[in-house]
Amino acid sequence: MNKLKVIIPALIVFIIATIISVCFLFQSDEILVNFEILSVKNNFSEYEVEFSKVKAADYYIVQIHNSSNRKVYETKTNDEKVTLSLTNLQNNEEYSLMVFAYDKVGDYRPCEKEYKFTWDEPTFSQDLSIILNNQDYVLTIDGNLDNKDYTLEILNGDVVLVNEKLKNNEYTLNKELYENQEMELVVSIKSDDVVVDEIHLFNNLNPVTDISITNLTDESIIPYNDTTLEYSGGDNAENYEIKIYRDNNCIKTSSTSKKVVVLSKNLFSVGGSYRFEVNAKYGEYLKSTSVNVTMSDQIQLNPVYISNNWKYVKKGTKIELGTRDEGAKIYYTLDGKSPESYGILYTEPIEINENVLLRTVAVMEGYQNSIISAYEINVGVKEKLKVYLSPSNQHGNPGVASTGYTNEMDEMNDVTDYVEERLKSYGVIVYRNNPAGNINLWNKDSNYYGVDFKIAIHSNASVDHDNYGIETWVDTQNSLTYSIANAIQSGLVDIYPYKDLPNADRGVKYANGALGEANDTYIPFGILVEIAHHDYEDDARWIMENKKLIGYNIADSILKYYQVID
Repeated sequence: MNKLKVIIPALIVFIIATIISVCFLFQSDEILVNFEILSVKNNFSEYEVEFSKVKAADYYIVQIHNSSNRKVYETKTNDEKVTLSLTNLQNNEEYSLMVFAYDKVGDYRPCEKEYKFTWDEPTFSQDLSIILNNQDYVLTIDGNLDNKDYTLEILNGDVVLVNEKLKNNEYTLNKELYENQEMELVVSIKSDDVVVDEIHLFNNLNPVTDISITNLTDESIIPYNDTTLEYSGGDNAENYEIKIYRDNNCIKTSSTSKKVVVLSKNLFSVGGSYRFEVNAKYGEYLKSTSVNVTMSDQIQLNPVYISNNWKYVKKGTKIELGTRDEGAKIYYTLDGKSPESYGILYTEPIEINENVLLRTVAVMEGYQNSIISAYEINVGVKEKLKVYLSPSNQHGNPGVASTGYTNEMDEMNDVTDYVEERLKSYGVIVYRNNPAGNINLWNKDSNYYGVDFKIAIHSNASVDHDNYGIETWVDTQNSLTYSIANAIQSGLVDIYPYKDLPNADRGVKYANGALGEANDTYIPFGILVEIAHHDYEDDARWIMENKKLIGYNIADSILKYYQVID
């Protein structure tokens, strides 16, 4: 009898464990599981990466970061073996390679361990000019040339001008090769006839390739809103100069290294006509492109946001839709059709019992319709929520001393303590930034942890110390974070004692690439919140007297959005 008392419980435990294991095996095709990088083989600038298969993966993203934690390479693939052509590596710099598996709803899981490597092949110095100017030219090469036999090859088209062994780290090109000629030289470091590094040099030629604006048509009418400007070409340019003209007067000039920029609607007026000019520049050389546009005579409405995370919606949930434009009507469809043509007027929450494609638009007479937002709603439950908290590390930003506010770093870390406490009390896995780090590191870490959401928590300040109120930042109006940003913004405004003052609710704003922690390029799902102004006495006092209230409020907005609490 005693033996039975021991055997029966053990048998029950075994049966339960077996059932769980079988269920896991059956569900492994639908769940992202641990995986690893199996091998990395390199042949100079080509890296062949192989990693284990994840059955639930819809696709994979391969990223490489440099020693400053800045992303220098990214590619998307559907295969577990991919060849990377890496042309922007530098000698003696350490790099880290990571693979992420993404499922059909856009959730992702990083591989178990990054692959680190140091590029030890010789490379041309980053400080080299590519202009020859009819002068002798000294090539500087970084790295050890003694480990292998390296050759220097110089081509003019298909004609080989130089092919000789590299003996030291400086090589002088004699101007007799190109003097007074229009010529583009392709200079390569080779080993065993494989290109290790390559540089293009120009003499009496414009090194910048033709450039064109790709997303706007000349003489078109565009929405009065933040305007995206995309362009292609302009290779070899050191930077791109953006100019905005109205009535032949230049009203804005800026410089960027990117080929996509967002122009703030604050630069424009309703119905105004403008010329956008892009100059790709290398020294005194440039190539230009321009387009003429007219702003619509109507202001565009803000996008529609939804109450919950669309990736995992509990069956029977009643999804609420909202807009920041008072008086606007919302139309929606659940079958993928255009809400502008086939939309149902939103009057009450939408009950979700199956997977649907929700498309929404805001409409109001006298205004241009909002962009159409699409949410692929998936019925399911999120097992474990992961959140990355990134309080400000700006120790040098003082607040109003009479309220007890010391500096932004210390006070925002105090607020974040309460956010963390509240989230953890509901079983959320919480990661937190290292104040000694930087934005690049925090973004990299949050990606490597595979978090669902990253929030940067700051307080604000103004030049004349006379601004007050709350604002939240996303990257663009197309950002998937727009809905949770509205939830957090609205939650904080609800508890803000001065919410009835003009502009106290400063709204959800678009950083358009200007903020590292609210940038869709570097972090899949991140926002930045400015909870109040630390240089405005009433705001600073409110923060100091209500840290727990503020922290819990932010946490509760996150928990409600992800349906951890009602």
